[in-house]
Amino acid sequence: MSGGLTDWLVQVMHQLNYVGIFLLLVLARVVPPVPAESVIPLAGIGAATGEYSLLGIAIAGGLGSLVGQLVWFLPSRLMGRDRLEAFLKKYGPWLTIHPRKVRRSTDWFEKRGGLAVLFSQPVPGVRTLISIPAGACRMPILNYCLAAGIGSVLWTLVLAWTGYTLSSWPFAHTLIGYFTVGLLVLLVGLYLFRLVGHLRLLRRTRGGTAAPQPLTTPSPGC
Repeated sequence: MSGGLTDWLVQVMHQLNYVGIFLLLVLARVVPPVPAESVIPLAGIGAATGEYSLLGIAIAGGLGSLVGQLVWFLPSRLMGRDRLEAFLKKYGPWLTIHPRKVRRSTDWFEKRGGLAVLFSQPVPGVRTLISIPAGACRMPILNYCLAAGIGSVLWTLVLAWTGYTLSSWPFAHTLIGYFTVGLLVLLVGLYLFRLVGHLRLLRRTRGGTAAPQPLTTPSPGC
């Protein structure tokens, strides 16, 4: 399984070059279980053979990451905070996102702004989810693109350099393949665990066993 997935990632990058890196990173941000932390080190190994440049990987991967995050940011910005919370009350359990947590994250985000977007890029899952409160708080699109873009390019460069360094190790592709499968299993397992927890909470709430949570008054910025 690890070899098949690794071979597929490498084949996409071989056939489409930097466009393949871009598209894989878009996919990784739209569908979080796709392991971006495996795609870029594999490209870094390719850079060691002269197939790519580290700067080219960083730019292609960073732009792909930004575009993928905009898929979450733009709908949140159009919906606004109130409509987003209403949407999550209905569909949030299947996304393992609770409206109350979005409310807390928007309050936290309002205090930290673009720095939250910038420094969340190395953290799997968080870098995607942070785009939701950023959109709900109506962060200016240009500011969001600058913060997410700069953070994504820098983090992609670090991952590419890691792959470049690992290229001298025996069985580097195999190691990254096992890491990819392990990361996929971990993320899917975490999603299922969170989904079961959210569905149980929803069932208890509908059954009247959980006390209603008071809504906090939205701050002016959101």
